[in-house]
Amino acid sequence: MKKIALSMCVVVSLFGADLDEELGGFEDDLAGFESEVADAPSQVESEPEPNFLDDFSGYVAYMQNYSYRDSAQYSGVNMEKLSLFLDYEKRFYKNWKVKINAKGYYDFAYRDAGSYTPQEIDDFRDELRLYDAFVEGSITAKLDAKIGRQVVVWGRSDTIRITDILNPLDNRRFAIVDIEDLRLPTTMAKFDYYLERWKISPIVILEQQFSLQAPYGSVFNPAPFDIADAKYHDASYALSVGAEFKSWDVNFYGAYVRDESGYVKAPITPASKLEHPKVWMEGVALNLLHGSWLFKSELAHFSKLKYTPTQDKEFSRTDALVGFEYNGIAETMISYDFAMRYIHDYDTRLLRDIVPKEKKKYQYALRISSDFMHDTLHLNFLAYIEGEKFDKGGFCRFWSDYDIDDALRFRVGWLDYVGGAGYFEHIKNEDMLFGELRYSF
Repeated sequence: MKKIALSMCVVVSLFGADLDEELGGFEDDLAGFESEVADAPSQVESEPEPNFLDDFSGYVAYMQNYSYRDSAQYSGVNMEKLSLFLDYEKRFYKNWKVKINAKGYYDFAYRDAGSYTPQEIDDFRDELRLYDAFVEGSITAKLDAKIGRQVVVWGRSDTIRITDILNPLDNRRFAIVDIEDLRLPTTMAKFDYYLERWKISPIVILEQQFSLQAPYGSVFNPAPFDIADAKYHDASYALSVGAEFKSWDVNFYGAYVRDESGYVKAPITPASKLEHPKVWMEGVALNLLHGSWLFKSELAHFSKLKYTPTQDKEFSRTDALVGFEYNGIAETMISYDFAMRYIHDYDTRLLRDIVPKEKKKYQYALRISSDFMHDTLHLNFLAYIEGEKFDKGGFCRFWSDYDIDDALRFRVGWLDYVGGAGYFEHIKNEDMLFGELRYSF
């Protein structure tokens, strides 16, 4: 080792003088090059000016439905919808932002009135609708605010709504898309206060909206005549208190809101309105994560409910859900939900004899989603059924999404309605194929 070190010292001493001379010449050349660069015009481009269009995104989509049964009300192609969705999002003043989006469409299937009712033409041929429109930001380090038209999701289920009661749904095309694509924003003032692990969220609902139903005359609206929702201009209130822990989370809910289902006062005539009295709701949602399993549960209790045509008689109802999600298979998610809704005091003569409602309502949902081909092909299956013995009807939906590239997506699917009782028996022949081509920008 000493010999190697001694040899290295000799080499350095022999070549050291020549190396200094070479480096000295290089330093002179470098100094001259730096002088030339300093005198030359700057080649560095300045930051581009902000473009107003950079804050916009959205998509253009074409969707088509085909009812393949001859017994369907409108067999053949019954949707040829061209849609445009625009979203604007802009940050301003520290961490505040504004978000606005809207959607418009024209359905070429309704360009010729044909056998469609005037209500169907008004609802389905064309539409321009404002969705999100809110400002959001932090007031203090522990207090956030979000004010405007927005969606607030309570609970965890992707199929059955138990505690998720704050936003109405667009149910005009029943079961074609999931709940997450059906929620309609409502004007609210929502505040989030953070206290260690807990988040306390008081909400004031400033706009009273109710779910959109299929128009009169549509196969998805079996009503004998058109009944419109009564109009309300007051405020409703809600509160959520929740916390997240290492392997579980819990949320407590309370609300004094207008009943989504509503009732019609007797006598029922074409001039009747669907009344939506205010009801109390108390609920809780609990989720537990264990390995590849997520166990979920929701419980909600409603009071001051009214049913047609019990008029001023009030009832209470308890809704409960248990379910799980399993992610132990690569690129695959399996979920199952079971729910039961129980009307208290159901055995009163008036309700039992006049109102066609069950004392208990059972709901089941099985969902399977899997990704293939490096996450470019997405296969999905959803089965929903009602009845204690799976005999009250439901639907099955299978669809696949293929990402042609980052901006272009193609969807194709099949929807089968299962007859049984009531509404599902009425629509059991409306099975359809559907497809969509969407370009996002």
